Amino acid sequence: MRGLALVARLTLPVVAASVVGCGANITPTTFQYSPSGRAARVASPASSTPALIAFDTLNGSLGYWPIQHGGGETLQPLSGSLGIHNGYALAANSNVVIVANYQPAEIVTYNVRTKAQASMNDPYGDPYDVAVDKKGTIYAMNVASVAVYAKGSSQPTELTCSYITTSEAIAVNNERNVFVDGYGPQGFQGVIEYAAGSTNCTEPRLRATRGYIGGVGVDPKTDDLIVVDDPDFCAGGLEGRMIIYPKPYRQRTSIRRILSATYCAGTFRLDAASRHIFYSDATVSAGFPLIDQARYPSGKYEGQYENGYYSGGNFAGFTTIPNALPN
Repeated sequence: MRGLALVARLTLPVVAASVVGCGANITPTTFQYSPSGRAARVASPASSTPALIAFDTLNGSLGYWPIQHGGGETLQPLSGSLGIHNGYALAANSNVVIVANYQPAEIVTYNVRTKAQASMNDPYGDPYDVAVDKKGTIYAMNVASVAVYAKGSSQPTELTCSYITTSEAIAVNNERNVFVDGYGPQGFQGVIEYAAGSTNCTEPRLRATRGYIGGVGVDPKTDDLIVVDDPDFCAGGLEGRMIIYPKPYRQRTSIRRILSATYCAGTFRLDAASRHIFYSDATVSAGFPLIDQARYPSGKYEGQYENGYYSGGNFAGFTTIPNALPN
């Protein structure tokens, strides 16, 4: 099941999703580029031009679309090659983009203002989703565990849970509780939680996940937990069921919205003001990667981002700048 669930993350994607303003508030000149395609100046978190950032799998660099109603058709260059080609998921902490690189197993960081780049080995597995909390701790999820990098440290600790043998998505909330969505023994399918500072996992009382797992995330503004699944197994119809859980994350207080993905909703990110949600999608039969944009929390569709439809321009992982923590 992981193979299908990962399609929307890898060929979009994954996983997160970011907007302080759009439409008339966009100032295109905030991003300026030299003829070589290298960024001459990039937006700061205070910029009036929010950007949706993705990993370009063709050249191993970061690219971006200005966030706007209707989406965008071309991934524009943001960095030179990072020297990696298996970036799966992105998160951001201020100007620093965090990339989960699958092989070699490492976490790569890139500052879009200073262009400083660094990497940290992941000794526990090949990471394909990543989250960062308010203290700057990075959580890199592989198929069966989580590598936890305290701020300023390249030596991670490990979180494991007997509930899950195939992880799909990771998130952390304002209290630094960690959530992993995945599959496990005896047909387990759903979300597990590690309390802040604990290595023990528990199963929160949430609604049952249906079909394929999509993603898990947290609204940094409200601390609501968000779970996305694909009840119709990516076969059209009810794809991208978003369930929002206000604290203390109980079934009876949850809110359901349908994101209506074309193929299979996966990784998602919110904008800095929690006004929009961006979620991975793909054309029919996962032919080409897409990122959908909708209002949050209503789920009202607003547009789609792609990299040259039918051009073979693939990308993987996405995040936003400016952003809010955790993401």
